[in-house]
Amino acid sequence: MISTEQAEELLSAEFPGWGTFTLNPIPGGLTNLNLLIETGSGEKFVARLPGKDTDLFGINRQTEHAISRVAWEIGIAPEPVAFLAEHEILVTRFVEGGPIETTDPVTIRSVARLLHRLHSAPEVPGTFDLPSVIDDYISTAKRFNVTHPGQLGEALKFSGEIVNAIERCSRVSAPCHNDLIAANFLQGKDRLYLLDWEYAGMGDPYVDLGNCAVNFCMDEAGCRALMESYLGREPSPSEMAQLHLLRVLSDLREAMWSYVQVGISTLDVDFHAYGMKHLERFLDNAKSDSLNTWLGAVGA
Repeated sequence: MISTEQAEELLSAEFPGWGTFTLNPIPGGLTNLNLLIETGSGEKFVARLPGKDTDLFGINRQTEHAISRVAWEIGIAPEPVAFLAEHEILVTRFVEGGPIETTDPVTIRSVARLLHRLHSAPEVPGTFDLPSVIDDYISTAKRFNVTHPGQLGEALKFSGEIVNAIERCSRVSAPCHNDLIAANFLQGKDRLYLLDWEYAGMGDPYVDLGNCAVNFCMDEAGCRALMESYLGREPSPSEMAQLHLLRVLSDLREAMWSYVQVGISTLDVDFHAYGMKHLERFLDNAKSDSLNTWLGAVGA
């Protein structure tokens, strides 16, 4: 990763008009370092420095920059003001705001409307196919001699059933974010913003919806409220089933992401424990009676 000192030199050369400025780390982020820039004239920006080996997660910084610009153009992301391609540093305008409350019905409706706007945007570069991403993460971890949990074989059997069921439905491809944790949303003064576009690309909107539902820990009522606001109508049993199946599958993706981190990360984070938490939740949901109901409802 580029050091803060190197970033300061590069930014000084790129933005001579800033004059004297300060750089301060923004907490959070496992695959990058975010720095708050404050110029002498009072302007604020965020510089995003890429982490080491992030390409192993399918992250392409050129694609991230391009999609960030599209997201800004449709009014759901901060403005990207520069991309230092050689060093893959993305600079965006700082937006004042605060965290969202994931259990608040008003927030859920706002998130649903934001996702609908994103999924209606023009085509963007990059692709995100959830089953392929899971397979890639498994292969990558093995390349680094990571031993997966013994439950992985059983998990892949269930994931195969989910993927086969989903493939029976007609699919559309749309711009998707693919990392809808609460920390990536920012409630501004007059709108909701979505941050951190490093996993974004063309994909299945239901992957976004399911990812949002699992990361917000939505119950059935929350899932239904999300879908009603997203669709603008009552969701069909098939639509709710697709949401739930991809909500469940999202946990397997998170678990396999963690085991890539087990192999490559130098951070003081217990990625094995994090991965097991998501793998066990995936298996709990996959073994529930509801799974067969959802599998049967898809495409009905």
